[in-house]
Formats: sequence, C-alpha cells, structure tokens
Amino acid sequence: MEKKATIYDVASLAGVSITTVSRVLNSPGQVAVLSRKKIVAAMKELNFVPKAEAIARARKDFKRIGVLAPFFTAPSFVQRIRSIAEALAVTDYELITYSVASAEQLSGYLSMLPVSNRIDGLIILALPVKEEEIQLFKDYNLPVVMVEISHPNVSSIEIDNFAGGKLAAEYLLSKGYKTFGFIGEGGQPAYSLHATEQRFEGYIKTLLENGFSVSDSNISFPEYGMDFSVEAVTGILIGEENPEAVFAASDLHAVGVIKAAREMGMKVPEDIAVIGFDDIDIADYMGITTINQSLNQSGKTAVELLIKHMKDPLCAVKHISFQLNVIERYSA
Repeated sequence: MEKKATIYDVASLAGVSITTVSRVLNSPGQVAVLSRKKIVAAMKELNFVPKAEAIARARKDFKRIGVLAPFFTAPSFVQRIRSIAEALAVTDYELITYSVASAEQLSGYLSMLPVSNRIDGLIILALPVKEEEIQLFKDYNLPVVMVEISHPNVSSIEIDNFAGGKLAAEYLLSKGYKTFGFIGEGGQPAYSLHATEQRFEGYIKTLLENGFSVSDSNISFPEYGMDFSVEAVTGILIGEENPEAVFAASDLHAVGVIKAAREMGMKVPEDIAVIGFDDIDIADYMGITTINQSLNQSGKTAVELLIKHMKDPLCAVKHISFQLNVIERYSA
C-alpha cells in the first residue's frame, strides 16, 4: 500500500517549516503569498490530505458546504447567508462560513480551501477570484458557485447593480421629482465587489440622459455604519440644494436618511423621498420603497446549483440572473 503523505513531507518538499504548513491549513492569511503557493503546490504533488480531515470525511454522508463572504455584519449578506442556511437545513449538508476582512485573508482562503478538503463545495459571495484560483478549484475538484461575481467557467447567480441604479432613477423620475441626492458606502476595500459604485453609475447616467443632474453637495459616500450615514444625510439636508428625493445604495443607508429627516422635523416622503436597495427585512418593517434583488431566492438557488455540481461534476455551467424590481411602499 502506498504510504500517505504527511505534513512533514509537505514541509520538506516546499522547503518550509512544519509550523508554516500548519498555518496555511488553519490561518492562511498569516502566511506570505510565495510560501503559500509553494505549500499548495507541494500538497498537490503529494496528494496530501490533512489527517483530521481524512478521518472526518470517512464518516458516512459527511458533507460540508462553505460560504465565503465579505462584510459579514452587513444586513444583505446576513440575509443571503440565512437563506443559504435555511436551504441546507433540509439536506444532509453542514454549513461552514468564512468571513473575509482583508485581501490577504481572501487569498489565503482561496488557496487553502481547495487543498485542505475541509469542504465539499463552496459558495462565494461578492468576492473576486483570480484565474489561477479558479484553476485550483478545478484541479482539486471543488465545486464552486459565485454570487454577484461571474466567471465563464463557474456557475453563478448574477446581479446587475448598474441596472439597479438605473431602475432607482427611473422610478424617482416617474414620481415627478426634480432634484436628487445619493448616499452609499464609501471606502469599499479593493478585494470586494464595488456594488455601491456600480449602482451610483447607473443612477447618475440615467438622470443625465433624462436632463437631470445631481449636485456634488447632494452626493455622499460615508464610512459603513448607521451613525456615519445619519451624519452624511444631515449634511445633505441642511445644504442649500436640498434634494426632493434620495437614492440610498442600501436599505441600511435608507434607514439613515429617514432617521436624519425625522431628527430634523422633516416628513418622508412629503419633504424628502428615499428609495433603497436590497429589500432586507427591515425595509418591509419601516415601509421603505426599495429595489428587490432576491436575496432569499438567490441564496436558495445558489445552494441548489452547488449541490447539482457536487452530485454531478459534469453538470453544465449555468449563469442565472434575477430580475430586479421596485417594491413600492411609503418612503418615495
């Protein structure tokens, strides 16, 4: 019987310490990219499977699906992950979540997960993946489904954020508003999808095409967080060019608009109208007009698509788009 490769063999072939190999398996973001690539290549050459994982995977019907996501506390991501968890609750699959807080951590997860055998399938939410990382998934037969990010060789659930901004502008124009504002998260890290910027571009382009513009003083990209949103909106509302309507690039920002308006004694939508984006649960509770991006359905569909790929590796790649639509409530 052929002797199975050990962590010592991997360390020797890669020319690194055993500690470094262990870090790649457990905290990949702490290992330099060059060293990590050497270790991954060694694992691949040796067909290395971590011992603890080999034991776990020997259990009958032991299957795990991973979800890789940024901004784990952002409501839209929480809601989509919740829908993924609900879809898996009626299956034999266990959910493991990986929250990404840096480019190094993302790179580490994408290089470690295929070789470590910790999961049987992976859903990636709004995080870019390099060509070499796509190839690593294929080399190790790890099925992947992407959400909001697409690649021709990987199944995906696609959201057209530019079209969402366009839809927001068209809705506000149809209501007869003449002056406009915008608020969305600023300082989004380079390693994540810049959905806010795409929504802003679609919004501004559509307004310009219809003969309207947005004053720079009515545009704000505050840091993520309710306090920052309220402060930014207050600045817009006390300005000389007070807008009649504001497009908030997320429902959380829409809540900030409403809170700021109420603190200033303004009525929504009589004094200031607002349309959000996402249609998270709180949008319904607060009567926020918003753009629905099928958070719940997209999570469920991502699970169904991934399980198909897990059961049938030859299953054809699919790219599924959900129609964005305005959910009209009371805020605009």
